[in-house]
Amino acid sequence: MNNRILVKVSACESSLAFRTVTKKQKSPHWFYILRSDLERLWRDGSVITSDIHSFARLRCERDKSVVSIHFTWLNAAGGDDLTGWEQTVRLPCDALAEFAARSVTDGGPKQWKALSLAERRTPKLVFCSKENLHAALSSKIVRSKLVRYLRDHFNWFATDEIRFFNDFLPYSFFFQAYQSGCPGICGGLILHDHQDLGRAYYSVHT
Repeated sequence: MNNRILVKVSACESSLAFRTVTKKQKSPHWFYILRSDLERLWRDGSVITSDIHSFARLRCERDKSVVSIHFTWLNAAGGDDLTGWEQTVRLPCDALAEFAARSVTDGGPKQWKALSLAERRTPKLVFCSKENLHAALSSKIVRSKLVRYLRDHFNWFATDEIRFFNDFLPYSFFFQAYQSGCPGICGGLILHDHQDLGRAYYSVHT
C-alpha cells in the first residue's frame, strides 16, 4: 500500500460509514455520512458534514470523476480537550456512487474498499486571450521561459483551473484561479526586462 490511504466503506440503511487506514494509523472511528448528504454532493458538487466531534468536506473535482473528502478526525482527550488530525482522500466518483446505489438493493454489497487516488497537483491552464500567448510562443527564448515558469510555479493545490488573459505589458498575462467554479486568487504573470529577452524573467504579482 506504500503511502496510499486505504478507505473502507460500510453501508447502512440511511448512511455510508467511512474509515481510513494507513501504515502508521487508522481513523479513530467510523465517520457516518448520510445518504441525503451524498445526494446533495452529486447535485451541488460539495457538502460539509459532521459526525460526533469530527468533520468532513466532500467535493466533486473539476470533471466530476473524483470525489475529494477532507476529514478532520477529532477525539475527546478528556475534559474539554480534543486531539486529532486532518486527512484528505480521493475516490473514484462513479465507483462510490454505484456502491451507494447497489447497497440499498436486496442482496446488494454492504462493504466496499478502495485505495485513495494519487493527489492531482496540476490545474488546467486556459488561455482565454491569444495575442500575448502567440507572441510569447513565437519567440524561442520567451517560449522557454514561459513554459518553464508555468510548469514550476502553477502546481497549485486545491485549484481546478487557472484562466489567463492578455496584459498590457508584452508577453504578460492577467490570471484568475478557480475552485469548483468559484473564483479565487488573481494576479499578473509578468515578463520583466522584456527589452532584453536574454535577461528577461517571469514573476507572479498578486
